[in-house]
Amino acid sequence: GPSPEWMQNCLRAAGINPKNNLVDITNFVLFELGQPLHAFDLAKIEGREVVVRTCAEGTPFVTLDGVERKLTAQDLMICSAERPMCIAGVFGGLDSGISDTTTDVFIESAYFNPVWVRKTAKRFGLNTDSSFRFERGVDPNLQVYAAKRAALLMKELAGGEISSDISDFYPAPIGDFVFDVSLRRVNML
Repeated sequence: GPSPEWMQNCLRAAGINPKNNLVDITNFVLFELGQPLHAFDLAKIEGREVVVRTCAEGTPFVTLDGVERKLTAQDLMICSAERPMCIAGVFGGLDSGISDTTTDVFIESAYFNPVWVRKTAKRFGLNTDSSFRFERGVDPNLQVYAAKRAALLMKELAGGEISSDISDFYPAPIGDFVFDVSLRRVNML
């Protein structure tokens, strides 16, 4: 169904056309926290397995806008056990997206390498709100919080039920950026 009017107004103010309550929630969290999210229809995830990988050169992939694109071996993809579902950090796929019949949702909240996202978005000529943020770097420690925020909004606004724990795969934690500042040099400015 539709999202609440207050959320639709917030999205319109940010230049986003409301779609439905689930997609609107992911877009709302994007603008609220700066963390891109993607919601998949869980029933469309074969094997209930989600992996991030590249695909074979020339693999066809139809994006949410209905355009078939040929993948390169450098395009990072979010895939089910059988097929690609989303261009990581850039654009979702038509066959795994949220629809009016969606009852179960898988929320993806990730950190993707800004260089990979920029190259892929440029190669396909796709400039999305998600790719814009990933290209510039998102907080690498915000993903779990953003996923929880979206899940709670789905429970509160869409009558959802949170049915599983969060799986957090963080192979190489990114530490804080530390730099020295000289008070004398600052005062010279």
